[in-house]
Amino acid sequence: MKLSLPALRNTPWFKATSGQWRYALRNTIAMCLALTFAYYLNLDEPYWAMTSAAVVSFPTVGGVISKSLGRIAGSLLGATAALIIAGHTLNEPWLFLFSMAAWIGFCTWACAHFTNNVAYAFQLSGYTA
Repeated sequence: MKLSLPALRNTPWFKATSGQWRYALRNTIAMCLALTFAYYLNLDEPYWAMTSAAVVSFPTVGGVISKSLGRIAGSLLGATAALIIAGHTLNEPWLFLFSMAAWIGFCTWACAHFTNNVAYAFQLSGYTA
C-alpha cells in the first residue's frame, strides 16, 4: 500500500502539534528513566516503574506534580487503612470482608463526591487497601 503525500498528511502523525510532540517525547524520556532507575535498584518487577511514570504523566508540569501528590496521598491513605483494618479484623474473616467492603464503598462515594486529584487519591486508596 503506497500513500500519496496528501493522504499521508491526513494521518494523525502529521496532524500532531509541536506541543503534542514535546509531551510525547517528555513522557517517553520519563518512562525510560524510570525503567533505567528500576533496573539500577534491582527491583523484582521494574516494568511497574515505567507504568507508574506513564500513569502520572500529564501535559503540563503543574498537573504532573498535582497528580503525583494525589497518587502519594492515596497510596499512603490506602496502605494505612489496610493496616488498620487487617490489624483489627484479620482473625475474623467476615468482619474483615465487611470492613474492606465498607472502606471501598466509602472510597467510591468520596471519588464520586470530589473532583480532580482528590477523587484520584480516594480511588487509589480504595484499590491500594
